[in-house]
Order: sequence, then structure tokens, then C-alpha cells
Amino acid sequence: MTAARFFEDCRFTLKNFFLPMYCRGCGERLLTEENCLFCPNCWESSPRITRPFCIRCGKPHQRMVGLGALSNFPCADCRDKPNRFIQRMRGAAYYDGAVGSAIRLFKFHGKRRLEKPLAELMVEFALEEMDGEAYDAIVPVPLYVTRLRERGFNQSLQLARLLDAAFPGTPVDESLKRIRPTTAQSSLASDQRARNVRGAFAVKGDTLTGKRVLLVDDVITTGETVTECARALKRAGEASVDAFAVALACPTPRYDL
Repeated sequence: MTAARFFEDCRFTLKNFFLPMYCRGCGERLLTEENCLFCPNCWESSPRITRPFCIRCGKPHQRMVGLGALSNFPCADCRDKPNRFIQRMRGAAYYDGAVGSAIRLFKFHGKRRLEKPLAELMVEFALEEMDGEAYDAIVPVPLYVTRLRERGFNQSLQLARLLDAAFPGTPVDESLKRIRPTTAQSSLASDQRARNVRGAFAVKGDTLTGKRVLLVDDVITTGETVTECARALKRAGEASVDAFAVALACPTPRYDL
């Protein structure tokens, strides 16, 4: 054991003795700082998105018992009415369980230590299911200036900056701007969300013209925010837009059917 590792272990032991940490999921005492708010059991049991899922919206299909086929294919909604602005949406996990709680703590309560384990979920998924050389730029969904001032950080930008292991050398570009304030989408009904963000985004400059863009957000629910971002990007001349989030808000498939 190196001296640095010895002193780090001593620091953690003393910290955990005087300031014990407990899992936000089950209440068990945390014995590691890998994830500072959730125990390994709660974190690993939070459902991930795995094959088969829709090749367009990324939402998982019901895995039919006995069929065994794990090929991805389009869902009925995307076959009938494909998104005109986003080629593919992807999410690493369901917006549920410990991952869903972690996103809310990170986004609304300033628990910025969670950005690393959340980004690691995205990296793990991308290494398995996405082409790391398919994009010219990673573009975070922007916040309006007043919301950014209130929150102190843009959660999508923080995540985008931690994806280099999956998309090596792909620069993070902040040319996409939110040009007017909007109501928090989480407080609105589904039918109100499209109107809320319509015309709220624009691209500044021409650094993204003709580029293949990966749009990054923390969670995709109805998809209205990323779609409106993609509309602005396409209007500015981007070649293609995919969207990638930590989580998708969709029902967890049952495997007992």
C-alpha cells in the first residue's frame, strides 16, 4: 500500500466515523465513497435500459419470454410518426429507482458529487451500444441565464464534459443557447410541454454547421425539449442530431408475460 492510499483510507475512516453517510435508498450505512449517496445494492438494482429497444426513440421493448431475440427495431409509434428532427434518442437507464432519485438530487438539490456516477452510466451504455466516432460535437441542452444563475451549474453541461471515455476527442460545444425563459418541464402536463419550449432555443455562430451532433440532457421524458433543441440545430444547418440522456422516462417492461 502506498503512503497516499494509506492516508486516503485514514481520511475516509475518520470522516465516516464523525460524519457517517447513509444510502438515500435503503438507509444502510455507506462504506465507500464510490457513490456518496447510494449503496452499491440500490445503485446496481436500479433498472438499466438493455436490448431490445427502439432504434429511433430508444425506449425498450417488452422482452418476450422464450423468443430470445435481442435485436433492436422501431416501435409502433416511431414507425407511424418518426421524429423529424432527431435521428436517434438513447438513454442509459430508466428514470426510476436510485438513478431517478440521483438525477433529481443532482439537478434540483445541487448534489454535484452525483455527476460522476451518472455520467459513468452514460459511458457504459455508449461503449456497448453507440459509435464513439459518429459525432463531430457534443452539445448540452442549455439553461436560460436566470435559471443557470439560480442553480449555479448546468447539469447537462457537467454530464457532457464527462463523456470523453465513450466519445474520445469529440469536443463539447456550447453554441446552442436558450434565448427565453421557460417553465420547468417537470411541472407541466405532457400536452403543455411542446408549447412551453417552442422557439426557446437558437444556435449562436456557425461552428456546428454541417456537423453531426450528439445532444446531451439528464433525462428525456416526453422528448419535447430535445426535439425543440434539434429543431434549432437543424435550422442552423447541422447535418444530423442524436439525443442522449442518463435516463428515459418510460415504463419498466415486465418479463413475466
